[in-house]
Amino acid sequence: MPVAISLAVWLAFIALASGSAAAQSNVGDVYCGTGVETGIGIVFGAVAGLGLPATGFYVGRAGLSYMRAGGNPEKKNQAKEKLVMSCVGFVIIVLALISPELIDKVGSQMGFGFSDCVQPF
Repeated sequence: MPVAISLAVWLAFIALASGSAAAQSNVGDVYCGTGVETGIGIVFGAVAGLGLPATGFYVGRAGLSYMRAGGNPEKKNQAKEKLVMSCVGFVIIVLALISPELIDKVGSQMGFGFSDCVQPF
């Protein structure tokens, strides 16, 4: 029973909080010219500027560990695991960078889209 009450409270909150935003055709119009617009640019710039070189560093380090493992299967497995995790990190960063554009493209087909001021690139 407490789960149903909690769910009802969250649904009521979402309905009340998104009432003014639901009338907009472009999500994010209220953030144009505010600090949120600047913050979005800073966050996505930091992800691209710091995340991609860091990923390259870790992929290179894991590849070097794999090459230096020689015939030791334990070291090879550890290096493979590091390489896979580095590649997963790269995929997460790339998805974080391209997902707003993908969501905007899909949303525009459904009748809504992001405002120009909240699109990171």
